[in-house]
Amino acid sequence: MKRACLALDVGGTKIAAALIDDAGTVLASTRRPTPAIEGGAAVLAQMAACLDELAATAAQHRLLGIGISAAGVIDPERAIVLDSTDAIRGWKGQDFAAYFGARYALPVRADNDVHCALLGELWRNPALAGVNGTVAMLTLGTGLGGALAHKGRLLQGRHNLAGHFGRTLVWTPEAGFLPVETMVSGSGLLYLYRRRHGEEAYDGATVMALAHAGDAVAVAALDAWIGHLAVQLHNLHWSIDPDVVLLGGGVVDSRALWWDALQQRIAALDAPITIAPATLGNRAGLVGAAKLVWNESAA
Repeated sequence: MKRACLALDVGGTKIAAALIDDAGTVLASTRRPTPAIEGGAAVLAQMAACLDELAATAAQHRLLGIGISAAGVIDPERAIVLDSTDAIRGWKGQDFAAYFGARYALPVRADNDVHCALLGELWRNPALAGVNGTVAMLTLGTGLGGALAHKGRLLQGRHNLAGHFGRTLVWTPEAGFLPVETMVSGSGLLYLYRRRHGEEAYDGATVMALAHAGDAVAVAALDAWIGHLAVQLHNLHWSIDPDVVLLGGGVVDSRALWWDALQQRIAALDAPITIAPATLGNRAGLVGAAKLVWNESAA
């Protein structure tokens, strides 16, 4: 029987599940909404329902384990949620190893969703072929996520916080100290737009569309956003000197509007840092979750 593993990617709005082989190929997949307001127990049950949907196809393979990519601060050794925001009510303390191990009698591995996304990109992104040094990843979505790897291994940090760049602080004259993700994210673009008295947008994607159409307020907000992102990349260059920084998340889908301008800002800051777009999109977390299992089976 061909080897495979089950993978889950859990966020505040959706749960994706897949059966993935040892080449990173998705053999079957499904997704369901996350019952975030119903609490952690309901989310675990929904995750299990996703896996159960894949049972018939999974039965045709030799399963080596379950890999989980999850929002929050995750203990990768014990597969437990150490901390989380309110995006999923009652998420802190959920024990994936105990719940899924007992239900499916399989080994369970878990890590933070951005850590898993980076692991998936390291495995399957052609731009990283031959890169064996330090790779950083920033995910520009609702917030700003991040992850670090060195020589193919994820860096966790003492408290499993390595790569949480969005939680670092920046000083602003208007509001004092703010988390970096307040301005460097999709929500950050909206914040910068509204700070300029923009009234026509309700998310970052709308601001991007307005900027593309030539709206003066949106263009100014996007310009400021590019500047803030360039400064953070400059700081990464001088703090960790990475071989490459991957940029992922939903905002990257519109990079035709800002990628060249970002490169120019980076050059103006004299930060010779290499950036590349992530390529796996919404599959990155699932593929990285599967890689957790394959790494463990090879150990």
